[in-house]
Amino acid sequence: MTEQKRTTFDDYSLEEVPSSERYGLYNLFLTLSAAFGAIAVLFAGGVLGGGLSFTNALIAIMAGNIILSVIGALTGVIGAYSGLSTYVGWRFPFGRIAGKILGFALITVTTGIGWFAVESWFFGVVMNEIDPTNPLFSVWVAALWGGALMILSTYIGYKALSFLSYFILPQHVWLIAVGLILAVSLHGGWGAVWSAQPSSSMSMADAITAVVGLYIAGSLIAPDITRFARKPSNAVVAWVLHMFIFYPFLLIGAVAIVLLAGSVIITEDMLKLGMGFGVLLIIILGQWIINTVNLYSGSLSFTNAIPIRRDYSSIIVGIIGTLLAAYWGYSAGASLQPFENFITLLGSLLPAAGGSVFADFFVVKPYIEGVKNAYERYKLIPGKEYADLNLVGVISFILGSLAGLFLNFGIAAINALAVAFIAHIVIAAIFKSAGVKYELGKYLYKGGLEK
Repeated sequence: MTEQKRTTFDDYSLEEVPSSERYGLYNLFLTLSAAFGAIAVLFAGGVLGGGLSFTNALIAIMAGNIILSVIGALTGVIGAYSGLSTYVGWRFPFGRIAGKILGFALITVTTGIGWFAVESWFFGVVMNEIDPTNPLFSVWVAALWGGALMILSTYIGYKALSFLSYFILPQHVWLIAVGLILAVSLHGGWGAVWSAQPSSSMSMADAITAVVGLYIAGSLIAPDITRFARKPSNAVVAWVLHMFIFYPFLLIGAVAIVLLAGSVIITEDMLKLGMGFGVLLIIILGQWIINTVNLYSGSLSFTNAIPIRRDYSSIIVGIIGTLLAAYWGYSAGASLQPFENFITLLGSLLPAAGGSVFADFFVVKPYIEGVKNAYERYKLIPGKEYADLNLVGVISFILGSLAGLFLNFGIAAINALAVAFIAHIVIAAIFKSAGVKYELGKYLYKGGLEK
């Protein structure tokens, strides 16, 4: 084992955030809202508006929002109790080695690289709409230099996210509000919104899965932000408030604009409405903050898996994501098909991890293993030994993932989460009663930035 020297930009990546570095409800709410209120949400609203009526879109959005609110609140409160990042916390339900592997596969790849690439690609799409004839504003070239700017913010850490959030959140709200007012006033009023028909069709199950898939990664990585909460209740309230005030407002507004203006590319519709360069500038700022969060989370996961400083890992993960964004920009241009496929896959797979974590923290630890104090359930104590592999978590995650990917009924996200949750509890109870050892391997935690 090795120990790293902590730097200004490491942000307690492998240890508990001290109480002196915790923040209150207002700061947490703004950071969560601005960080996860991305241009991708507006593009997703465009996808829903292209396949659902306004009524059906409302149903899908609120159903998905309830699922995401529960998942994010539960993961967020775990982060506040433990003070640990998502991936360090995963050492308890999955074991250190399995937690590193899952964190790297599910978060570094899907969030740090995948979502970072998606947002950088969208950045290129928006810049191309500003000036289609400028070679520097071609989709793939803009994705390259836009990704580079976003890497810089992530290098700094949480303080950069918090600072930017105070400026980005009001602009997002203003953006969609003005667009909605213009669309309604220019295209026949609210009656036209309710009667408008989509250009294609989408099933309700697919729509809910898409809504959940759009934000499931953000819900699962909530501890990366909420570990800075002064109180667990702040984490829950901040998450639920931003989900019910901010997220559905952006989606519903985007659905209405797309249904009235006609194009599933939301930025195209906004330009048609005469909202101009200022709107595109606000969108660019929004992409900057959300991608800073994507890369920040990916860098924490990368640091948990590989012995490297968080600020350095943000550069590595960011470069990979930027190159992927440039490839998508070069091969797909402004087509939204890769984006639709991506969020559907996330909605089918990632909830399984949440199901295993929830079962472990809220049921197995207090009622099967006897750790009643929530602050002690995911506590890393220097000089204490912890497991390298937790078979219960690994098996339950696999079963949940298979359910999400292959069950052809219901909502994929619910299937994955429920199966993993139930399987984790049942398997832990069976192993415990039978005296079967399910925590394998041991490592001694020495504290600090130990790997």
